[in-house]
Amino acid sequence: MAFARGKKFALLTGFSLGLVAVLGSFVFYLICWKGKPGEPKEILIPRGTSVTAIINTLYDNQVIGNKTVFKYLLKFTGGQSRVRAGEYRFQADMRLIDALFVLYNGEPVLHPVTIPEGYNAHQIAGLVAKAGIGTEAKFLKIVMSPESAKKYKLHSPSLEGFLFPDTYNFSKIDGEEKIVERMVQEFFKRIDATVREEIARTGFSLEQFVTLASIIEKETGNTDERALVASVFHNRLKKKMRLESDPTIIYGIENYDGDIRTKDIHRNHPYNTYVIKGLPPGPISSPGYATLMATLRPATSNYLFFVGNNQGKHAFSETYDQHLKYVKTFQRRGLVNHNVPNQPVPARDPKSQAKNNVRGLAGKKGKK
Repeated sequence: MAFARGKKFALLTGFSLGLVAVLGSFVFYLICWKGKPGEPKEILIPRGTSVTAIINTLYDNQVIGNKTVFKYLLKFTGGQSRVRAGEYRFQADMRLIDALFVLYNGEPVLHPVTIPEGYNAHQIAGLVAKAGIGTEAKFLKIVMSPESAKKYKLHSPSLEGFLFPDTYNFSKIDGEEKIVERMVQEFFKRIDATVREEIARTGFSLEQFVTLASIIEKETGNTDERALVASVFHNRLKKKMRLESDPTIIYGIENYDGDIRTKDIHRNHPYNTYVIKGLPPGPISSPGYATLMATLRPATSNYLFFVGNNQGKHAFSETYDQHLKYVKTFQRRGLVNHNVPNQPVPARDPKSQAKNNVRGLAGKKGKK
């Protein structure tokens, strides 16, 4: 009798161990089996997403094949506190253990955004939207708000000009606020306290200085001429001459079509330096570091005018008469650039052409 009970116990024990072994093998198979490499899957996990929602997202995107096993795998490995928000690169039909590794240790997907020198806030907003890391409307709402400028103790109507041109890497979960913050922080990192002290010694406020640099940035793409172009604007300011810069006209034109007309030149707009005296109320673009330094340390010259030859270079003049001679010479050669120097010049209508024939640095005699 005792022998029979012992035999029965041994059979049950053997069966139980076998069942555990089979189940263990099955679970191990589910966790560690690797099928054929699947297609890449970039999955976004927003902040505050629950573990259950993450599991469902991975399952719905065919990253994992068994939600139940993955749920317990997360539970036994402390997933509640270890999963991270972000965008991560998975593969379809991954081993559960590999999917778990990506959640805990994978490098987040970052999207590079390159801000060219001289771009304005609207253009930068377009790049942010194109990269899929934010919307134009929300980005511009933050940048163009006076409250955003106050946050950085800037006496400027917006953060225009303070979004430093550089290449950045952002995650889709960063959001527009963080993107703007990163760009402004880069500005203050590059234009540090030492540089700001040097700016203060010139008599300009930081806001005035960046405004001037933003105009200079738009006036030339030629690195060899930046300091000379800067000298022209410094000289005109000292003589209380209007700056008469085409890019300031363009900044005030909604839906600019590539042409500056007579009515645009005379339009009473706070940024139109053909009309206003001195500097506009704020920057018109984001100047690069080289232009900021050229604005801070301009060349020594007596130049008051320049005209572009539509080949990326300019002729500089101390007098209006000399300026007109250069304009006429370039006109005969078909080289005069009446627009922003480093951009192609569209055909002008007859009404705008006559007035614009003598514009270089705006071209007028420099009314006070």
